[in-house]
Amino acid sequence: MTAMTDYLQAVFDMLGPGEERYADPAAWLSLDEELGRTLPADYKQIVDAYAPVQINGHLFLSHPASDWWNLGEKIRSASEVWADSKWESYITGPDDDPRIFCQLPQLSFGTTEQGDCKVGVIL
Repeated sequence: MTAMTDYLQAVFDMLGPGEERYADPAAWLSLDEELGRTLPADYKQIVDAYAPVQINGHLFLSHPASDWWNLGEKIRSASEVWADSKWESYITGPDDDPRIFCQLPQLSFGTTEQGDCKVGVIL
C-alpha cells in the first residue's frame, strides 16, 4: 500500500516557517460570508502562514486581513473585470462568451446562479 503524500505539510516543508502576520479567523469568516461559500481550509492555512507574498515570481498569495494585496479586494476586482469583459479578442469570438453558453444575463463569481455551468477566475 502506498502512503498518501501530505501536500499541505510538503508546502510548509518547502517554504519554511511562516510568519503568520495576518492570521485572523474573523477576516476569513467575513470573506467566506461575502462570497457565500467557504474557501478550503488548507488554502487558508498556507495564506495565513505566508501572505501577503509573491513566491518565485509566479505565485501571489493575498490575505483578507491585509491592506496590501487584500484577498477580498482582489476577488472583487477580478470578478468585476471578468463579468464586464466583452469576451471578444483575437483568440475568442462572441460564441465564447460564458454568458451565452451558460445562458445567463450577467456573470458573477462564486454564486450558485451559475448552476452547472463551470467557468472561473484564477486569482
